[in-house]
Amino acid sequence: MQSDSYSISDIEAFASKFYQGRPLLLTPYSYTLTFSSLAPSTSQTQTLSITANADFIYLQTHHHANVANAAQTVNNKTAPLATILITDSGTNEQFTNAAIDLESYSTNGNIINNLPYPRIVSGRSTLTVQLTSYEASNTLNIYLSFDGVLVRAFTS
Repeated sequence: MQSDSYSISDIEAFASKFYQGRPLLLTPYSYTLTFSSLAPSTSQTQTLSITANADFIYLQTHHHANVANAAQTVNNKTAPLATILITDSGTNEQFTNAAIDLESYSTNGNIINNLPYPRIVSGRSTLTVQLTSYEASNTLNIYLSFDGVLVRAFTS
């Protein structure tokens, strides 16, 4: 698989290999979180519950940030000074060894940041997502979208 994009056939082949050729239903899906009023030099933590009846193949994170009273257009996107740390609460496994700059990990407009390899998150899991601002004076609102496919496997 290419690290800059995944084709439908790439995703299907990945899922088929992981689920050992069982019949699968793959459904495009996004989970969202909103971090409101993230003040300078503070952190906020939220949990994201994965549906009980499907695993989630996580491919990419998108984010959009705004700063109070800042005019923004499609070509003028805010690059928030914030880090992200994602932890699978079921396994206590972090997705990175430490918090990573949001702009380096997530897609914001024209810069595409797919995961280097898809990640399977088991159904009924929860992800703990921590954002930490390192803004000097701006309070941020950050909207995150965790994008991928839901996987439902069937027995023959």
